[in-house]
Amino acid sequence: MRRIWLAAAAAILATGATVPAAELSSGIVTHLEEDPYVYISSTRKSGELGTPAEIWFSWDGNQVIVGTSVESYRVKRIKAGRPGAKIAVQNAQGPSFRATGALDTSKAAQDQMIEMFATKYGDRFKESWQQKFREGFAQGTRVVVRYTPE
Repeated sequence: MRRIWLAAAAAILATGATVPAAELSSGIVTHLEEDPYVYISSTRKSGELGTPAEIWFSWDGNQVIVGTSVESYRVKRIKAGRPGAKIAVQNAQGPSFRATGALDTSKAAQDQMIEMFATKYGDRFKESWQQKFREGFAQGTRVVVRYTPE
């Protein structure tokens, strides 16, 4: 029985199908800890998933955290009551899991995201993007989105 389960799990991972968050593999977690991007597909009105969007992110051990334009489809869909998403690692067709997105406009969330990005992306972020994110948060044109695995 164990071999059947392991074979099924391997087949799911090989096809890039969604893996329940409760069963996130150590491989997915490793990608969340080390990769520069995740690929987020948000839920359209039809219920189908949109095209995966490559985005910088941080993983705090519980949530995928991104900073994005308030005009992005991911934000518009969350505001429209469709917070469901699929997050892929490694590449857009890589291993993935379902998550629920929530907007976080708090200053604490903004500061946390900026600090995490500065650590993860180093000078590339600090020199080119950090001030843009701060200004966007201050102007209300950017927001933090927290994706919690389902």
